[in-house]
Amino acid sequence: MKDNDLQPNLLGEPDEKSGQAEENIQQESHSGEDFRDSGSLDLSKEEDKVGLMIPDDQPSQEEAAPSGGGGNGSKGWMIASLVLAAALIVVLIVPPFAKGSGNEAVANVNGVSITKDRLYDAMVEAGGTQMLDGIIRDELIDQEMNKKSLTVTDEEVTAEVAALKASYPSEDQFNMALMQAGMTEEDLSKQMREQVKLKKLLGDKVKVTDDEVKEIFEQNKESFATPEQVRASHILVETKEEADKIYKELQEGADFAAIAKEKNQDATKDKGGDLDFFGRGEMDPAFEEAAFKLKKGEISQPVKSSFGYHIIKLTDRKEATNPTFEEKKEEIRGQMVNQKVYQESPAYIQELKDKAKITNTLDKSSADAEGKDTTGEDTAATPAK
Repeated sequence: MKDNDLQPNLLGEPDEKSGQAEENIQQESHSGEDFRDSGSLDLSKEEDKVGLMIPDDQPSQEEAAPSGGGGNGSKGWMIASLVLAAALIVVLIVPPFAKGSGNEAVANVNGVSITKDRLYDAMVEAGGTQMLDGIIRDELIDQEMNKKSLTVTDEEVTAEVAALKASYPSEDQFNMALMQAGMTEEDLSKQMREQVKLKKLLGDKVKVTDDEVKEIFEQNKESFATPEQVRASHILVETKEEADKIYKELQEGADFAAIAKEKNQDATKDKGGDLDFFGRGEMDPAFEEAAFKLKKGEISQPVKSSFGYHIIKLTDRKEATNPTFEEKKEEIRGQMVNQKVYQESPAYIQELKDKAKITNTLDKSSADAEGKDTTGEDTAATPAK
């Protein structure tokens, strides 16, 4: 603990210390190398956490997926800047300005005009090539879905989001992960829709047998067990005198959350002192001992820790669990399918590209290749069949 903040690992990522294998469904970027090389998936390892990303253009299957750097803000499958992405989608699909209006000023700095053409060029340079390639990829996927008369329902997307949300110890941590990635749940749903499309298109290539699921369960049985956890709120102050005064007010019926918002001296102040769930070994020892002794709804007398004096209120408790194979098999299957989607999709999307007639004027090598056939003759004007 540091900076007077008692919170455990509440920065938007599932806590590895708890050993909860269900947390490993995360998003989100993992190398997958161990799984590819050994044919097994170690769910206790950060690098084997299952990706739910749709690869941007496309690492080879020997390459690792983009590093997630942890469980939240830098995850490769999440869009780095949704605002820029949305703007680029608009300007790259539809000409952003009327014909002949490129010299029109959109801003003026000390008498110097910034034209629409200059703005467009800057937006393309900032990420236009990558964004256009993503749009081409999505269009290829949609065309293939239409060709095979496949659809994705809202219910299927909702189920994918729910499975991801359930992999976090709490909804607060899930929401924090979204916030740090610059996404809303609606943005996530759009990403999940693409994930479901690829699952359907890949079909048998990403199916997982019961024997494969059983093998992963046996390999990770211990990590699926979860220790006892408690959820507590606290009020942290500097002196025992102040803590005693607050404790007396609480005994007389004062509202715990209201006092925490007013007087708490750590980052939980705005949440009424809520620390969310935590297990043993995650907090200051004196604080932890006092918290685990409380009954649900009970408030402690002032407790001294290395951070000051706390009044603790226990708000919930989770008993230790040791789930069976039947209880975990569908969750494991989902994780394994998602990993197979991530592994198989680069080659599949490249296959779609190889069969398609694509003109990409932002990619010079692509444009040059489009303008010549194998005999060296100019074919750029040949219409698609």
